[in-house]
Amino acid sequence: MVKKILSIATLLLMSMPAVLAQSFEFRYHGESLADGATVTIQAEEDEWGFGEMNCCTNPTSDPNNGLILKILSGSQNSGDATIKIEENTLFPARILWCMGGNCMMVLNPSITKPFTADDGICQVQFDAEDIQSEGHLLATLTATIGSETHMVKIKFVYGEQPAIPGDVNGDGEVTASDVTALYTFLLNNDLSALVNGDVNGDGNITASDVTAVYNILLGD
Repeated sequence: MVKKILSIATLLLMSMPAVLAQSFEFRYHGESLADGATVTIQAEEDEWGFGEMNCCTNPTSDPNNGLILKILSGSQNSGDATIKIEENTLFPARILWCMGGNCMMVLNPSITKPFTADDGICQVQFDAEDIQSEGHLLATLTATIGSETHMVKIKFVYGEQPAIPGDVNGDGEVTASDVTALYTFLLNNDLSALVNGDVNGDGNITASDVTAVYNILLGD
């Protein structure tokens, strides 16, 4: 009987799909980023001091100072990446995207190109130069190596006030109405009252964001 149970258990284990370890990830300032996380960067004056404003994901040659793709394991270090402009109210004169030393002007909403992570690191240089107005520029960066894909969002802002944590409906304060706005979205997929729904910053809007708002209301 014991042998029979062990045989069944062995068959079940053999039939279970293998869980592959994550082989690469995005990092910002040396910290790992969860899939779908947003990197928010404030605009700064350019190096010449002419008064134009610009944003950059990596303002120095030090990869730990900006956004990078880091190989964690495996023999593959090359893949394809796509940058997609989701929103743009900054109207910069030029948008430049570099990965693995290959730079391109972003002239279309979406661009895909190959990249190589030399020595296990690929710097992501994404610049908005000569910003024309206040607002923000939001882009989604997706990278694929083999069958594995990870994504990060990049948000450049100029002149916009940072969101108040927990202020889901954007009325400037955290109240029970923010919890209601989240429940409305989760139950009915109604985005009408949702401004800053991703309270915990994990890139998704779930019940954990409701918990995060409750913790803010309770002062935890």
